[in-house]
Amino acid sequence: MSMREFAGVLWDLDGVLIDSSRAIVALWRRIAAGYGRWPDPAAIRRDVLGCAPEHTVAALFGDLPEDDRQDVLRQVREAEPALDFVAVPGAVALVGALRDARVPMALVTGASDRRARRVVRELGLAGAFTATVTWGETPRGKPAPDCYRLGAERLALDPADCLVVEDSPGGVRAATAAGAASVAVGEEAGLAAAGATWTAPAVAAVRAAPVPGGVRLDVAGAAAVLLRAAPAVPVPPGSGSGRGPHPASTTSVVSR
Repeated sequence: MSMREFAGVLWDLDGVLIDSSRAIVALWRRIAAGYGRWPDPAAIRRDVLGCAPEHTVAALFGDLPEDDRQDVLRQVREAEPALDFVAVPGAVALVGALRDARVPMALVTGASDRRARRVVRELGLAGAFTATVTWGETPRGKPAPDCYRLGAERLALDPADCLVVEDSPGGVRAATAAGAASVAVGEEAGLAAAGATWTAPAVAAVRAAPVPGGVRLDVAGAAAVLLRAAPAVPVPPGSGSGRGPHPASTTSVVSR
């Protein structure tokens, strides 16, 4: 069984921590219908799920005048924060196990900051992520690598020292281009071809077990990964529990 070691984890949101695919697809289909177009399932997989809204607009509405393309983005911005979702089975427990083991983590998503904060709060994961990268914080969104490079930077890590958890070929391509290893979860076609380091049929197939100095991840029984814990920050006597924050950047911390 292979074994690699990483110092941080970069989490995708939609499809990894939550399932919001029906709401996302319904939103884009409704907007597209307003312009007399009906994207087929292949276009949805390729250019909607796991992709930044700007990528979707360029791919599906690139022939429209600039004002119309901006109107599409406006409609997405207005509706996106309230999209329905359900938690992906096993995701909250897995993030919680890594949080409790002090593994530095960032949330890297094409969702808006408003929706990311809402989801994290409703999942009970406030404080789990040292940093976030959300829609609009990088010049290019997934499948470009910018967001994962920024996520690693905000953890004060090199992308090569980070493990990305993704579920879409576009997201895996972004992680691969950033120079990060990835675990791709789910049954979506093309994950391995996109460059996933390991694949698992579901988040629940990725199991965490505490070990000295961190956490061991078993990926669907096919690989073992060691995630290193962040060093504890010394706390003066009488000032608290001694747990302290991670020593990574706290830029865009998701909290209540």
